[in-house]
Amino acid sequence: MPEKGAAGAGECDGDAAQTEPTTDGGFALDGAPAASGAGRATTDESATTDANAPGETETANATDADTVSIPLPRPGTVARIARRETRLTTRRGWTVGLTVVFAAFGLLLATFSGSGVAPTGYEPVVASYVELATFLVPLAALAFGHGAVVGAAERGRLGVVLTLPVSRAETAIGVFAGRAAVLGSAIVLGFGAPGLLLLREYGLAGWPTFAWFLFATVAVAVALLGIGVAISALAPTSTMALAGALLVWAWVALVHDLLAMGVLAALDGASGFVSVAVAANPVSTYRLLALAPTDAGGAGLAAALEGGLSVGVLVGILLGWVALGVVVAAVAMRAKRI
Repeated sequence: MPEKGAAGAGECDGDAAQTEPTTDGGFALDGAPAASGAGRATTDESATTDANAPGETETANATDADTVSIPLPRPGTVARIARRETRLTTRRGWTVGLTVVFAAFGLLLATFSGSGVAPTGYEPVVASYVELATFLVPLAALAFGHGAVVGAAERGRLGVVLTLPVSRAETAIGVFAGRAAVLGSAIVLGFGAPGLLLLREYGLAGWPTFAWFLFATVAVAVALLGIGVAISALAPTSTMALAGALLVWAWVALVHDLLAMGVLAALDGASGFVSVAVAANPVSTYRLLALAPTDAGGAGLAAALEGGLSVGVLVGILLGWVALGVVVAAVAMRAKRI
């Protein structure tokens, strides 16, 4: 018994010796020898060597800096922020409001489509819808996006989100994705209701044309929403964001096409300029894309095809506008003071 107690005491002493601090402030763990004078000398020699070789240190630091990479957005985090943004905008009535606006104008055209002064058939009605959407959808998308960042920052809601373990780029992408889901749903529901009336009146023969119109309208709405979110991230106040959104709407819906037609007349119908003019404006791209299956867009599509634009290229242009808006918003969010 005494021997066993002595052994236990020896083991405790050994453990204590392993974990007690050394003279230079270090600890000896798991039987590793404590830092001794030789260890300190080695450290001093290393420090001296580093001091004598500043060029090598700078090279190592430069190499470490080159290896630093910007973390990519995490899809799970972006999805959670998008769901949160969807819930918030739905509670504030954006989903219902946008759906009612689109449905009201769409039902007016569909209801009177059988009269003598109204368009009859899928293609004329879709052409009328495209002309309506050219002005209405960009305005709704820009209005919906202009307060996404700066408005939330002014209300203090964005600052709360950024206290969580999320990056600013993830926040910008998530906000855009959540609002894009709301806007796309409102367009499908709003214009889909009159589409059912057209289906009952004209049958299934022209339904693919109307479905294509819905797809093109959602695409241009999401593209302009991305521009609106980018404006919101760049603007210092909500008032300036609203002014910027209205200026962009006036340009894409009114001014751009007038200037393009003037330049096109001066160039005597150069097909190359047609392609540039269409690609430079998402609304012009949308008009040509939505009318592609109809006779109404035949002449314009023919001119665009001569300039190298096909339906696939038009879809790619709209997707490019979406990506541009999201990237600008994410970069602006990183530099924004909140």
